[in-house]
Amino acid sequence: MDHDLAVKSQACEKYLLGELSPDLRDAYEEHYFSCAECATQLRMAAELIGASQHIFAKTPDLSASMRPAVREPGGWSRWLRPAFAIPVMAGLLLIVGYQNLLLIPRLQQSQAPRVLAMYSLISANTRGETLPVFAAQPNQPFGLYVDIPVDPEISNYKVSVQDPSGKTILSSSLDSAQAQKTQVLVINPGKKSGEYTLVIVGQPKPTELARIHFTVDFPGQLLQH
Repeated sequence: MDHDLAVKSQACEKYLLGELSPDLRDAYEEHYFSCAECATQLRMAAELIGASQHIFAKTPDLSASMRPAVREPGGWSRWLRPAFAIPVMAGLLLIVGYQNLLLIPRLQQSQAPRVLAMYSLISANTRGETLPVFAAQPNQPFGLYVDIPVDPEISNYKVSVQDPSGKTILSSSLDSAQAQKTQVLVINPGKKSGEYTLVIVGQPKPTELARIHFTVDFPGQLLQH
């Protein structure tokens, strides 16, 4: 899959929605590993969906507190107060972005998009004594928040994820500026549950900085190693 085909076919949206066939999913994953633009688009979409979960969960239900028969002093200025403006504007921005990325392309088919599940490996133990367990569904992608252990003497970083069989299913490179930010890795476990491994290596002289293990569990199914 080339970049033009990925854009025209809305591969990013369909990937997050789990609507790509196995062959197209593999082709898209192979493409975005080597395409910085598509990798950035996928990370931004995953971050947007993950952030929307937190924003909408914390945004108060303003309709319940509104009194149509009573006009409070200040008119529209009441809505400009920080207590209301911040969550409302954040919610509106996320709604617009979410619709443009995922909802609008699906409206004609009347399909409700699935929210990408998000998990964090930021506080995970690099020694692996306690393995984080993430619930997932076969062939459904999920996002991982990851912080890079930055070293001032290292200019580039390679981040990879290995499945239970040891196969590398995700690989990306970051420069020192990108490594300063929390990364969002989109993982598709396919049909393999079990122990996965995140490896972070400094470049150009390979120096392993972190090796984090985590378990992907398909609830109600036996682990497949």
